[in-house]
Amino acid sequence: MPRHPDRGGGSRIIAAMIPISLPSTEFFVFLFVSQLAGLALLGWLAVLAASRRARQRFGRRPWLHGGALLALAAMSAFYIFIRYVFWTVDREYDRLEAARRVTLEQPQTLGGVAMPAGARLVLEREGQPERYTEATFDAPVPAFGMRATRIVRYLRTEYDRETYEELGAHPHTLYLWGAGVQDVAGWRCDTTEKVEFRVEKKGARPEFESCTLGAGNRAGEIALPAGAEVRARKGDTYTNGHVEPLNWYVSVDSPEPLAVSGMLLGRPGLRLDDAHRLLGVASAALACPLRLGPYRYPAGTRVQSTAYPLNRRLPDAWVLSPDHGMTVQRDDGEALSEGMSVVQRGDGEVLATLPNAEAGVMLFATIEVEGAPSRASVRCPS
Repeated sequence: MPRHPDRGGGSRIIAAMIPISLPSTEFFVFLFVSQLAGLALLGWLAVLAASRRARQRFGRRPWLHGGALLALAAMSAFYIFIRYVFWTVDREYDRLEAARRVTLEQPQTLGGVAMPAGARLVLEREGQPERYTEATFDAPVPAFGMRATRIVRYLRTEYDRETYEELGAHPHTLYLWGAGVQDVAGWRCDTTEKVEFRVEKKGARPEFESCTLGAGNRAGEIALPAGAEVRARKGDTYTNGHVEPLNWYVSVDSPEPLAVSGMLLGRPGLRLDDAHRLLGVASAALACPLRLGPYRYPAGTRVQSTAYPLNRRLPDAWVLSPDHGMTVQRDDGEALSEGMSVVQRGDGEVLATLPNAEAGVMLFATIEVEGAPSRASVRCPS
């Protein structure tokens, strides 16, 4: 499907319906009959070769039996032809696959990476090493700020707006793997897991997008656990054009809670600035029951920092919301049910009680897929 350049210099996909003529029922019936004819022919020839009496019977009426053999041979020719076509297609496919897999005989720089002799490439097209889609190295090589043992690239092909003639291709997404934990874009990344890079436009240098964190990372005073995912962001843009500051987003998906501002939070999403300082918590759940001010929150209560536009009126505050089926008790006996949220300071001061929509809270139902492994519950330390 061709890609058409858009007005912004990128590319968009031109959707097109391509008619495909599927084989008719008669085709498959004739193919089946042709296969049966071939089997009957082979069986008859085997009997003639093994049985003298069969040969004698054949010799008594050679024209009749010979004609029957020729008829079976003619009927089976269609099946033999189809099998031959499949065989030639498979051979050509295997040849193309082999031609797309090359080993560099001498060092060469491809896609901004100095590759040594012996590098193994998978090409998008035969004879065009600059359009490689995968590269594997026996020893780590420097690539985009890390040392990689494997690179996978996804290419975008551009076409002329008028003629749809191919203009070239460039990578838009790269995945790199390496050995052990490495410093990448200011983070300690576990490069045995994929490290993602993005290319904004043709000719631009790949920029770090995400990785799985190894040990030794911090977000301000918070020690981030190994296995968390960090992703580069360029602010949060709202429908009115407002952009909230945001440089990094860290997702922690672990049954072990994370201590944030005196609360133990399960699976938090952390918003960080360029210096890895905490800007706020996008979403989390209480790992343990919590008493904050006049409220007693059960484990599982949803927690987040005040977000735009509420943070303009109530900055540096927390929003706590009972999850589906939960009730939060207050010291005076009143209860806060699902659909409402409490905005509080870290010292417990209650700033407001708001409907979830006004507090910027969205609760989603948990969907369980039959046969899929269940997600481990967040553990509250005893």
